[in-house]
Amino acid sequence: MKPIELGQDVLSAQGQILSRSAMRIGRRVAYGIVAAVFLLFTAVSFHGFLWAFFVDVAGLSLVKAALCVIGVDLLFVVIFGLLAARSIPDPVEIEARIRRDRKLAEFKQSVAMAALTGLVFGPAGRFTIKRLLGIVRNLIGLRK
Repeated sequence: MKPIELGQDVLSAQGQILSRSAMRIGRRVAYGIVAAVFLLFTAVSFHGFLWAFFVDVAGLSLVKAALCVIGVDLLFVVIFGLLAARSIPDPVEIEARIRRDRKLAEFKQSVAMAALTGLVFGPAGRFTIKRLLGIVRNLIGLRK
């Protein structure tokens, strides 16, 4: 492949990686927002119901009922907090990273080969080859 095509493939793979990473980070932010909303709503609306339930139905004291309400709140916070902290790349992102790394290696080889070819067949290379051929001719001529 030509260096330009390889460069385009590398940039395409990098773009796909960035878009997938952005989606993953967006998902994590959304889970974090859900965790915060549950923390707030649970603290405001569900507390009264749970407190009354633990006092009347379970027959707990007022302090024990309040501690049970706090425990339920923390359960929701832990569940959604763990979901927000999870960051696992999806298979498409992993494949794009592998493809980018391969194309980047090919791109580097292609650029190195183009530089070497330009050096060998460029003005300096032609001058060096002419000098080497002249030396070889002289050596062959001397041996005869």
